[in-house]
Amino acid sequence: MADDARPRACLTCKRRRIKCDRAKPSCARCVLAVEYCEWSKPVAKPKIRFVDSSQAVAARAKSSEKQITPKPPTTPKYALHDDLETQAIAFFVRNYILDKKPNGGPTPGLFGHVMPAVSSSRTSPAGMSISAVALTVFSKWRMDQSLTKRVPGVLGQAIKSLSQDLQKKDSRHSDLTLLTTLLLQYHSAVESLLFSKKSTIVHHLGALALVKDFGDPSTWSAIASEFVGCLIHLEVTKAIREQRTVHPEVRYWRSIIGATTVDPIRYLDDLGIQVADMQFRASALQERIGLGLSFEEVYSLLDDMHKLDECLVLWQGNVSRFWGPFNWTPPSIIFPPIQAFQGSCHVYTSINAARRLNDLRSYRLTLATTALKLIRERERSWPEFCESIPGHSSVHGIMSRIQWLVDGICASVPFCLGNRSRAGSLLDFSQASWTFPTCHDMSEMYGLYGRLAEPMGVESPLDHYSHGLTQGSWLMLSNLALLVAMFLGSKALIPALPVTEGQLPWICQQYLRNLSLNAIEWTHDSLLVERVLTGANLPPANVLISEASRCVRRVSRGLQLRDDP
Repeated sequence: MADDARPRACLTCKRRRIKCDRAKPSCARCVLAVEYCEWSKPVAKPKIRFVDSSQAVAARAKSSEKQITPKPPTTPKYALHDDLETQAIAFFVRNYILDKKPNGGPTPGLFGHVMPAVSSSRTSPAGMSISAVALTVFSKWRMDQSLTKRVPGVLGQAIKSLSQDLQKKDSRHSDLTLLTTLLLQYHSAVESLLFSKKSTIVHHLGALALVKDFGDPSTWSAIASEFVGCLIHLEVTKAIREQRTVHPEVRYWRSIIGATTVDPIRYLDDLGIQVADMQFRASALQERIGLGLSFEEVYSLLDDMHKLDECLVLWQGNVSRFWGPFNWTPPSIIFPPIQAFQGSCHVYTSINAARRLNDLRSYRLTLATTALKLIRERERSWPEFCESIPGHSSVHGIMSRIQWLVDGICASVPFCLGNRSRAGSLLDFSQASWTFPTCHDMSEMYGLYGRLAEPMGVESPLDHYSHGLTQGSWLMLSNLALLVAMFLGSKALIPALPVTEGQLPWICQQYLRNLSLNAIEWTHDSLLVERVLTGANLPPANVLISEASRCVRRVSRGLQLRDDP
């Protein structure tokens, strides 16, 4: 065909009103946006048709036709700017999505299953939800919140379309509907953290009703299984944070899934449900002081907590030689320096593995602090209590356990945060001076108790750098906040909790540093922020402790951190 007879743009680019490079079979714009590249019939020679012969594109189009009801190619009322939306989605895919086949590593969670949403039509609920998530995240890294101005409109359309799909049996049971619901949950969590907003999207307990008619879990798709697993984990962590039992709906699905899965992550969540129960039982006992509470009841609870802790220890022993932690020592002086407490650094096979091991530590810390509080409060009414409690629940043993777990969380900070010392921006992705220790830095690896390691699911240095930048500070935030709240939130426990000299100010500094790395403004004092980020010329310990305590209190109340208390 003569060059002047060639179409100036594919139909997709024409519809989106953007420049097309006219490459065949798919133009660059469509490849980047994962869109079907469609060409019209040429006017000069109507018998000639441009056919996309790419098997990958054809397979994707066929899959999309099965999952998504075709909709007219109209531009939505609140459409985002195409170029920015494309950039945001490409950024999200590169830096957030995890490998669905981690070669022995932990299951990737939500980020291992979002590609169907990325590949779906931009006007579908899944497509709009992934656009809202990508734009919100991308705006943070570009340090330009104006990109999110039109996100509420797209988000509103996604929720409206989702609610319509939920009324139809076929679409209600589709993987894309489940994925859309999870993405809306995630977007709500992101907004809640970054902008101090309340979570208002579909509640995860109600979302579980979507899988009521899915049949036996052994027949579920990977997305359906991950959907239920994510919601169970959300409810477990929320129940522990609120010191209540988990909802009966979660117990039901936990019993259903528990009989069919061998996934260690699901089993860890199962143990988490039991941790929430133990915590609630302890609260119930504390309310019965002076009402005929017997030694036997307290002993029984302490014994059950000890047995559950042993199950958590066994779980860690089974995964530690594959996922970590492994001790790492910097081979030379690194600048900017890696901020570690007393030089202790751990590495893991992936950011996701570090997250799961810290989930375990948080469960064990909940048990240990609950037991310690129970013992301390019983001492007042029963002076002879400490002399008669079981040996495995002794105060000395519990305090040693708490110190060991706190040390583990502190040692995981360098792996997740590296040596970053400024608020996150796109410049970080080309910053040669940033260092994130990995398993690739070690010649020999040993797990717990000096056992030779058998690492599985090891991320490449490039992937770890990318995931460390985007997800490391996010994952460490809840762990550091837990430690700050634990040491500063309970007046009854503060004198009893063990901590190495200088460790509490260090924890508070890392928590404040982590807030800044996530571009969360916690003070108007820019000089203080700079000192906290770099770790140089730090203010007195009482200032760090006071600021961290204030921030944790305001987070619990859903308030902006930088405002006056």
